[in-house]
Amino acid sequence: MTEPEATESFEKKIRKLRKDFQKNVQPVLRRHNYYLSKGERRRIKRKKAIKRIQRRMRRLQGL
Repeated sequence: MTEPEATESFEKKIRKLRKDFQKNVQPVLRRHNYYLSKGERRRIKRKKAIKRIQRRMRRLQGL
């Protein structure tokens, strides 16, 4: 393997590792940052869903 090919391969591996970290590890770390009870998680999830639906409705009404 020549030098540019080795560097390119290494950069690709780093990019793949970074992408994997952002997709799989970061959300878990964020979730375990502090304790939330099951009920609290459910309330937050419901609140986010309501906001998401309202945002979607505003976009549709604007068209």
